[in-house]
Amino acid sequence: MSESLFSLQGSVAVVTGGARGIGKAAARALAQHGAGLLLVDRLEAELASTAAELAEAGAAVDTLLADVTADDIGERVRAAATAAGPVTVVVNAAGVMVRSAITELTVTELDTLWRVNVRGTVEVTQALLPQLIERGYGKIINVGSLGSVRGLERRTGYATTKGAVAQYTISLASEAGAYGIRANVVAPGYVATDMASPWIYGDADRTERLRARIPLGQFATPADLAGTFVFLAAPASDYVTGQILLVDGGWTTT
Repeated sequence: MSESLFSLQGSVAVVTGGARGIGKAAARALAQHGAGLLLVDRLEAELASTAAELAEAGAAVDTLLADVTADDIGERVRAAATAAGPVTVVVNAAGVMVRSAITELTVTELDTLWRVNVRGTVEVTQALLPQLIERGYGKIINVGSLGSVRGLERRTGYATTKGAVAQYTISLASEAGAYGIRANVVAPGYVATDMASPWIYGDADRTERLRARIPLGQFATPADLAGTFVFLAAPASDYVTGQILLVDGGWTTT
């Protein structure tokens, strides 16, 4: 029984930002539980490397080299997903970060953040919703942040977009449940990814200040989030929707 709760056999998962970081960790974990993959990313070399690595481990992997801000991203993702197989899981992990003091944040920076973090998430989801609705079942997992629920130092623009991702997901869940679709947010704390590590480790005093705030006493790695994606993608979470699941080592308890 426990194995069937976490089995993804027969599923295809579309993972944006799947070439590295959190997206790659999610893709690897889903594949280990039986899902086929369609990885979407704009990083050509890293996308090819990740696909080869996962295929060598036995996963069925298709790729789409694309930027989620492209005008035709919906059409391209829809076509690639149709070719890959019956999609039941969508993971929107593509994201960007801009750090600016509140007095220095520009509209141009906010536009960049919005196009990737919010518009990209919405467009990919909207493109795949008809397939999920037709099947009468699906799991949408959007990557938020501590910034979905808390203020972030020098990341007001980023937090604004991650708050929007959370609210979009909650609202999506309220409508999509009628079609058998669940939608949830994975909201990581401080994760040592290529994007976040320069901030986490760039100043010794800041590193220790951040670490001291985490009850578990350590920063996460992308692999620390893997089980959360499996849970939300698998039948084990079929009665979970519209939730923001914080994976933060206890940051929000302090």
